[in-house]
Amino acid sequence: MLTLDKSEIHLWYADQSEFNGKELESLFLHWLDSGEYDRYQRYYFDRHRDRLLLTRMLIRSVLSRYSDVAPTSWRFHENPHGKPTIDPAQQNYPLYFNISHSGDRIVLATGRHDFLGVDIECNDKSRRILQIANRYFSKDELEALQVLPATQQLTRFYDLWTLKEAYIKARGLGLSIPLRRCSFDFLAHQRLSVGFDSELADDPASWQFWQIDTKGSFTLSLASKFEKQKITKLRAYRLYESEKWESVDVSVLRY
Repeated sequence: MLTLDKSEIHLWYADQSEFNGKELESLFLHWLDSGEYDRYQRYYFDRHRDRLLLTRMLIRSVLSRYSDVAPTSWRFHENPHGKPTIDPAQQNYPLYFNISHSGDRIVLATGRHDFLGVDIECNDKSRRILQIANRYFSKDELEALQVLPATQQLTRFYDLWTLKEAYIKARGLGLSIPLRRCSFDFLAHQRLSVGFDSELADDPASWQFWQIDTKGSFTLSLASKFEKQKITKLRAYRLYESEKWESVDVSVLRY
């Protein structure tokens, strides 16, 4: 059984392209509860069914590494904005998670603090970034983005987008929080700074943010709110076969 200290967050990765859908189905379809199974059946495309099954397998398998609860026995609730949590009756000690996927990459974050959010995005897709930023970014973020060389704007766009998404996912309020209400600044020496609109009624000093190097064409951001215990250690693991794991290095780009 793995230990997860209050000062740690663990990241768990899986790449859908490395798994066979038929094998996943034969091994793990029975892990799904009735709601998950109904959702699985509603998908028309195999790749969507496979991703759902791999995601649910990842969540259930990882959580059981911290507990004596069997993967098939976990029960989950969703808040009104769709954020999933573990049934409180199964909480031997506080255990929280958040999930994100983009392309073939899936990432799961686990920690001991309730306000935990992770977001991953493919960063090699061109977008109308200035138009999107004008709608969703703060005035300061938009101005800082516009003065960057054109070759750097797409990277900065995804940096900001994933940080904002990680924050609103950690809050568990979805897009009921306008993205422009939190504003990030990129300081020297790999440091991040965040400010919140007064309407958010939140304290930047209570939050930690990280951007993690994914060694690929993805941008990954992580957010955690703490009460007393700050996060001092990040650990990461990769699922490379059915329920086989290896430890991987964590390279923090900014924090």
